[in-house]
Amino acid sequence: MKLLRNNALLLLIVLASACFDEKDITPAQQESFIKYYNNYPVFYAADVKVTNQGYALLGTVENSVGANQICLLRTNEYGNLIDSLYYGKSVNARANCLHVLSDGGFAVLGSSLNQGTGKREIYFFRTDDTGNLLWTRTISSSGNVEAKHFEINSEGSFIMTGYADLSNTDTRKQLWIGALDNAGNLLWSRKPYSDKDAEGRYLQVLSDNRLVITGFSKNDPNPEESAFSHAYILRANPTGIVSGTYYLPASSDEEGNCIRVIDDNNYLILGTVKTSSSAMDIKLSLVSVVDNVFTTQWDKPYGGTGNDYGQRILTEGNDIYILGTTTTVGTNTAISLIITDNAGNDPKYFNFGLGTQLSASSFEQTPDNGFIISGTNKLYENSVSATLIKTLGDGSL
Repeated sequence: MKLLRNNALLLLIVLASACFDEKDITPAQQESFIKYYNNYPVFYAADVKVTNQGYALLGTVENSVGANQICLLRTNEYGNLIDSLYYGKSVNARANCLHVLSDGGFAVLGSSLNQGTGKREIYFFRTDDTGNLLWTRTISSSGNVEAKHFEINSEGSFIMTGYADLSNTDTRKQLWIGALDNAGNLLWSRKPYSDKDAEGRYLQVLSDNRLVITGFSKNDPNPEESAFSHAYILRANPTGIVSGTYYLPASSDEEGNCIRVIDDNNYLILGTVKTSSSAMDIKLSLVSVVDNVFTTQWDKPYGGTGNDYGQRILTEGNDIYILGTTTTVGTNTAISLIITDNAGNDPKYFNFGLGTQLSASSFEQTPDNGFIISGTNKLYENSVSATLIKTLGDGSL
C-alpha cells in the first residue's frame, strides 16, 4: 500500500472539479473525490452515512443573518447534490449525529436553544426517506443538556449520551444517558455522576442491549490521577443503570471520543491525550473486562509534532481504521486516515488537505470497501464549507 500525502495543490485541483453535474462524471470521480458544499457562508459537518442513493451529510449551517439550522444534504454516489434539507426549532440549532433507518428514513440528533430559559436542550427528530418530518422531540433540564451521540438497540429505541449541567447556575458537566422509543416517547433519563465534570461522547450497544460509553471524566477516585480528565469506559444495563466504570490510566488530560466493540468484553477506545503544554496526540487503547475487572491491554499513540485529535474508529477483519485531525503548520490542519493492524501496529498515514484548514468529523466504509469521510474546511471566519472525501479501498484518492 502506497503512502499518500495530499498537498494543497492537489486539494485545489480537486476543489475546482467539486461541483460537477451528472454529465461531468469521469471514471476517476466514480471511485474517489473531494467535494465542498457551501450553500451557506458557514457550514460545519457533523456526520455522514451511506444511503441507498449515495450519501447523507449532516451539519450545521449559519445563514447571512447569523441564525443556525441543522442541514441534511443528500448526494448520489459521486457526491453530486440531490437536495438540501433544513431543520430546527430555534435560531440556534446545531447538528450532532445521524442514522439511516431500515425504511430509508433518517433519525437526527441535535440541540437547540430554549428561547424561554436561554439553555440548550436536546433536539431529536425522525423523517421519512425523502426528509419530511415525521416527529420531533425535545429534552430539557434545569441547565444546559445536550446529547452528542446515539445508537439504535434491537427494540428500535434511540439510546443517547452527552452531558447535563449540574444545575441552572453551575455549568460543570454531568454524564447524561437517555432513551426514546421509536415513536419519540422518553423511556428514561439518567445522570450517573454529580460531583465532577463528566461527559458522554460515544456509545455502543452490546448484543443483549447493554451499553458501553466513553467520553471524559474527572471522577477518578485515585487521588494521584483525579486532577486529570480521563478517558473512561462505562458499562450499563439496557435502561442505563451503571454496572461498572473504568478510568484509563493517565498522567495528563485525556478524553475518549469513540468506542468500538470488538466483542462483549473487549473494546477499542480512541481519544486524545495531552502530551505537553502545546501538543496533543491521538491515542488508541484496547481494554478487556473479565468478571467486571477492566484491564488495558495496550495503548498506542499516533501523531506528529503538533496537535492531533482522534475522532472515530472502524474495524474490518484484521485492520483498524482511525479518523483524526492533524495540525500541520500554524493554523493549518489536515484530515488524517490511519490504517493499522489489529494490534495498533504498522500505521499507514493518509493526509487530506495539507496546507488547508480541513478537520474531520466522521466516516463510514462504503459498499466498494472505500471510505466516505465528512469534514469541515475553514478558510476564514465567514467562509466555512462542509466536505465529503471518498477514498479507495486502500485509503488513497
